[in-house]
Amino acid sequence: MADPTRIARADSATDPPSVREWLKPLESAGRRRSTSAKRVGGKAASLGRLLRDGFPVPRGWVLDARCFVELVDRQLPRGHDLATLIRLSGTKVGVDRAARARDRILSEPLPETLSAALRALWQAVEPEAPWGLAVRSSATCEDSDETSMAGLATSVLGVRGDELDAAIRQVWASAFLPRALAYLAHAGVRDVAMGVVLQVMVRAEAAGVLFTAPPPGLEGEHWRAGERLVNATLGLGAPVVDGAVTADTIRVARDGGRVVASAVAQKRRALVVGAAGLEEVPVPAPRAEQPALGEDALRQLAELAERLEQGGKGPFDVEFAVEGEDPGRLPADGSPSSAEGSPSSADDSPSPAAPRVWLLQVRPVSGGGFPEGGGADTIWSRANVGEALPGAATPLTWSVARAFSDRGFREAFAALGCRVPRGARLVANVYGRFYLNLTAFMQIAAQVPGLSPRALLGMSGGASEQLIARLAEQSAGVSRRRFYARLPLTGPRLLLRHARLEREVSAYEGEALWAQRALSELDMTLLPDDAIGTTLRSVFLLLERTGTLMLHCASASLASHLALCRALERVAGRRASARSASGEAPLDDPAGRAETNVEHLAQVLAGGVRELDSAGPGIELARVAELVMLDRASRERLLAGEVRGPRDLPEGPARDALARFLDAYGDRAVREAELATPRWREDPAPVIAMLTASLRGAPGDPERALARARALADREMAMLETRVSRVELGLLRVLVGRAQRYVRLRERMRTWVTRVLGMLRKVALDIDRRLRRIEPSLLPGSVFFCTYEELVTALSSGRADVGHVVRLRRAEHLRDAARPDPPATFIGRPPPVVLPPASGVRLLGLPASPGVVEGRARVLEPGAPSLDAVEPGEVLVARTTDVGLSPLFLVAAAVVTELGGPMSHASIVAREYGIPAVVNVPGVTLAIKTGDRLRVDGDRGVVERLDERAAPPSPSGAAGGGAAGGALGGGAAPLAAPPE
Repeated sequence: MADPTRIARADSATDPPSVREWLKPLESAGRRRSTSAKRVGGKAASLGRLLRDGFPVPRGWVLDARCFVELVDRQLPRGHDLATLIRLSGTKVGVDRAARARDRILSEPLPETLSAALRALWQAVEPEAPWGLAVRSSATCEDSDETSMAGLATSVLGVRGDELDAAIRQVWASAFLPRALAYLAHAGVRDVAMGVVLQVMVRAEAAGVLFTAPPPGLEGEHWRAGERLVNATLGLGAPVVDGAVTADTIRVARDGGRVVASAVAQKRRALVVGAAGLEEVPVPAPRAEQPALGEDALRQLAELAERLEQGGKGPFDVEFAVEGEDPGRLPADGSPSSAEGSPSSADDSPSPAAPRVWLLQVRPVSGGGFPEGGGADTIWSRANVGEALPGAATPLTWSVARAFSDRGFREAFAALGCRVPRGARLVANVYGRFYLNLTAFMQIAAQVPGLSPRALLGMSGGASEQLIARLAEQSAGVSRRRFYARLPLTGPRLLLRHARLEREVSAYEGEALWAQRALSELDMTLLPDDAIGTTLRSVFLLLERTGTLMLHCASASLASHLALCRALERVAGRRASARSASGEAPLDDPAGRAETNVEHLAQVLAGGVRELDSAGPGIELARVAELVMLDRASRERLLAGEVRGPRDLPEGPARDALARFLDAYGDRAVREAELATPRWREDPAPVIAMLTASLRGAPGDPERALARARALADREMAMLETRVSRVELGLLRVLVGRAQRYVRLRERMRTWVTRVLGMLRKVALDIDRRLRRIEPSLLPGSVFFCTYEELVTALSSGRADVGHVVRLRRAEHLRDAARPDPPATFIGRPPPVVLPPASGVRLLGLPASPGVVEGRARVLEPGAPSLDAVEPGEVLVARTTDVGLSPLFLVAAAVVTELGGPMSHASIVAREYGIPAVVNVPGVTLAIKTGDRLRVDGDRGVVERLDERAAPPSPSGAAGGGAAGGALGGGAAPLAAPPE
């Protein structure tokens, strides 16, 4: 293999004089004072050291960070430099100045002599760079043990010719994004400059990220201390780094490089550099199912990791690319990949068949900064809240959700008599994701006897035994003296409020209906800006009230559930469930899941609620499907994909029923907590897709699905009658009734939160129209990239000049949305890694809805899944089950999710529909692939792979398997069948 150090030196000697004036060869970075990390940035200095040490690093050049400083001094107004903006981070003035600075940098041209040098560089390097150049940030604070700009600063790939100028400005401008400034401020960085690295792009057959050891807090069953972890895909590695694709995950032993476990993803598309730049190409079916990396590439990675960690350094986060793994398998530009035009063009380069691993970046595994309000020991989780708002939220959604959730939590705790410390941060924004501060939350909840971490997290999910123990330790010293002192006052008040909760909800609904009707009759186009600002404030206040009342209902539901569990614990030793009678484990299971079994029994007893708002969309859409099945013309149009809305159906009952459905549930949506998401009334495509999926099978009766849940609850209660006294039985019936009542109220208020969010979206869309009238260059939806406070200020002042802020926030949101989701639960910093799924055929989660069923898996991809591709009888596997997807539950045989808990909204709906569900299964969307045959045990929380993957069932196929406790796979029977 050629010496990349020798090659780089030889090539750099031939650089044109105009290039050498501005750009230093990468191998010189960090060698002397003139090219130190303070001059060229940490990333460039690190890559230079790697080159000099003989590591395979693509040829490159570095632009001195002083160019950035001179540009800022020359082009930006006073007070818009990075040092000032870091000090102003998090303030309105800081955001405004950062936005204006970013706009100026993106619009101002580079010095003509620098542009000429870039043109000369491209002319010289073009023959050996068929995939162009990579333009990467190299901040002067970057890739040290304390700070890393990973995921905060921008890299631009596949850059050619005149595009280099704009790419450099784009890299520089990324330093002004709010999250980057906040991170630098939190890290104690007072000033920073931005060097730029330009490297020849590797024609990558495969690429990804290697983590040489687990970051602190991530050691465990899924990734042990003596292992390295590789995330890899076909083509360029940017989708892996950014989390845009599901990648292969390989666990490799540190000693010997043996593969400990691997999960191979279905890689249907790959990112390459085509004639017009970055593009996705389809991957041939056989290759899509194979590992991205071969044995030779894995061996090279293991050897490189060993060399990097010599001297006790590490752990490291290593971005790599593999060239020549198997030429011809991944076409780009209409030609197969080869070693021709590789980053080193020496004669002794390896043959195309021999893979070669190139190191693109190496940095310490430090993760990002601590989320706001947290420290090194703070435990953060979105295991339950992620169901309501998966993925990255827009700034408007986050500002609204943060305000009403923080206020709601504080009021709910105060009602219990808890003291909430001043300045406590209960929720935080982690790369746009909504996270709950479990450490602070549990320390406040621990003031109430019985609200232990185990009791609360057993229902919400997302915490291992180790984390539960750590939370218990963190909250062990919390005093309950104040709670007991206030109990004579707070106790009766809380009981009285719970008793009046149903009347309070009814009174609220009357006022909310009036407000909803008034807004629908209001012509907002006639209102001046200050009046529309007043309308926005009134709807926001209604949302705050709605959210607070929902949390009170949720608190009452939690209390009733815990009371029912405690009562069941008292009779645990004298009871055998309907499932244990048939040979399953008894309630006091020796495997250590007795507490889970008690909670599961409580969930079953409280099932069959009836009139549950969250179950309504699924039931009503099933009734629409029954009418469509009776109308041959409507059915044929739907199955042919010719329907976009009710008007595309022939006149008749089916068309009228669909119109009534959209009128009743038009404010719902998939990912409905996000204000930027169009509602079903605006875009009925998801409804049409779910309706189409329901038309592909034998007849089914939604009422029978509801009756199953009630029948199972009655059977469990009948079993209890033979084991407990009349007094205990009477108490249990009362507690079950209370649990059902408060669940019903919680779901009613959850529906109202969705409706008020729809009202807020309606006002926001009118504001968006005004913003684009003032600045026509703004894109539709720009309003969602302002915060609520910014909109109120702009409208009340009459100066809605927010275009620069919109562009800033939109750019940051795009970066957040492209990042991989941080782990559902983490300690301290969010680690920059996609954790591997559990190995083996059995995956463990939390039981959410009873029953046992077998069926083929249908993995729903995040974003915009193909809902109409779901076949009756399949097992839905998803990262989280949005309530907007609940109509599909009646089509599916079972539901399995990575996030969520047994008391989440989707879990409650699954129990009402009578279909088995297992939630909180780590890495299940990586471990399971569409077509895998599964056995889902909703009683024990177990998902088992039965055999190798097969093609999904045909439209005429039926789901197999039976169910314990009388549940026949829940929704395994399709909604309706065509007439004879």
